[in-house]
Amino acid sequence: MRKLVKGAAYARALARELQCDRVDLWRAAPRLGLEIRELNADGFDGALVRAREIPCGIIALRKSIRELGRKNFTLAHEVAHFLLPGHDQTELVCAKSDIGNWGDRSKHIEREADEFAAEVLMPTLVVRPIVDSGEPSLQLIEKIAKRFETSLSAAAWRYCDLAKEQCAIVWSTEGRIAWSKRSETFVFSLRKGTPLQQGTFASRAFAAMSTPKQPQAVPANLWGSNFAEDAQLWEQSKALPAYSSAISLLWARH
Repeated sequence: MRKLVKGAAYARALARELQCDRVDLWRAAPRLGLEIRELNADGFDGALVRAREIPCGIIALRKSIRELGRKNFTLAHEVAHFLLPGHDQTELVCAKSDIGNWGDRSKHIEREADEFAAEVLMPTLVVRPIVDSGEPSLQLIEKIAKRFETSLSAAAWRYCDLAKEQCAIVWSTEGRIAWSKRSETFVFSLRKGTPLQQGTFASRAFAAMSTPKQPQAVPANLWGSNFAEDAQLWEQSKALPAYSSAISLLWARH
């Protein structure tokens, strides 16, 4: 069984305490001693200011965050800072890069907060049947993001965290791998900072070219040197112009 991360364990404990499968943090915030404010701000996406002597605080969210899913994830991330042990700074200010940054080098407390947010918004027991309902595809990940009103990157990370298939999510920015998340069964490495190779659908996405609507086979060595010479991966990629990024699903089919 996968070892519980502290953030995820606390999210499950919160759901049990509030006696619900999925916590609505906008409604639950007053019960937790939190006030939520949306502010016109440019220097941060989310911030937490807590009282010194009593368990209460204020969460500030950047009002201009476009997507509801991103705003919901930011709120959950800041609630995590309020609840998790070791996140006891009086003030925590989180830039865009601190929230939902699934790279291996993200700060420890930010990763814990992301783990909490992913579990509280997309509980394992509710999401796993959706993950298992069909073959890997970006459409399935988008379905999770839409149903649970969370960000696409968080839904993609959650998908690979729970998937039984040999698959991975790659988030690329400016033509290079920014971060990746592999399922437990996907044994191949994907190196951060690696330039996207011509011939991948991700490189086509950055070139504003059309990409397949379903996963299609590409030579696996376009994504790394540790694949057998004749190996194939099934890739589905999508351009995300608002983030100067692309998201790719890689699937090692049996």
